[in-house]
Amino acid sequence: TTYYCKKHGKICKPIFSITKWWEFYTVDTLNRLKEFDKLRTNTFQVCLTGDSRTIDIYEEIKKKNAVFAEMLLMQKIRGIFSSPPYVGLIDYHEQHAYAYEIFGLERKDELEICPLSKGQGEEQRKFYIKSIAEVLVNCKKYFQDDYDVFLVANDKFNLYPKIAELSGMKIINEFKRPVLCRVEKDRDTPYAETIFHLKER
Repeated sequence: TTYYCKKHGKICKPIFSITKWWEFYTVDTLNRLKEFDKLRTNTFQVCLTGDSRTIDIYEEIKKKNAVFAEMLLMQKIRGIFSSPPYVGLIDYHEQHAYAYEIFGLERKDELEICPLSKGQGEEQRKFYIKSIAEVLVNCKKYFQDDYDVFLVANDKFNLYPKIAELSGMKIINEFKRPVLCRVEKDRDTPYAETIFHLKER
């Protein structure tokens, strides 16, 4: 039976088999792995899970790869490129619930910074500014002196100047990035993000 789909804003019908998509994404994944294998460099890759406001990056990496940890201690981190959560935009744990189940990861919903379920009110905006600034201050302990930080956000509440200030950083450049391929129901509404380039103040 067909139904009106709020996500796509049109009449949709349920799928009764995932075979088509399973085959498409299997081939796509294999192609991406082949491409990555051609491009990758001889570097360490580590995924850490935890509260980014307080996580001890060195100690957590040391548990996974002692050689990488020593390199980190000696050379420090040149910078970061990240797309932090934004105030009341997405419930990230819920959006990725399947991954927590597949990989057996412990959910820590209570540590999520400003999820959709908590809204975008003034208190949440203040909490967001404080939390993202705490993340950056924590990261700075591991940075080289002349670090570069790039953060991607649709900063509709103009929070990043204050975040930079509280972090002891300054925004030295802003790059506007239109987002063209979206799955939201309001795809006709123009949407753009800014890449903030920050350095030590």
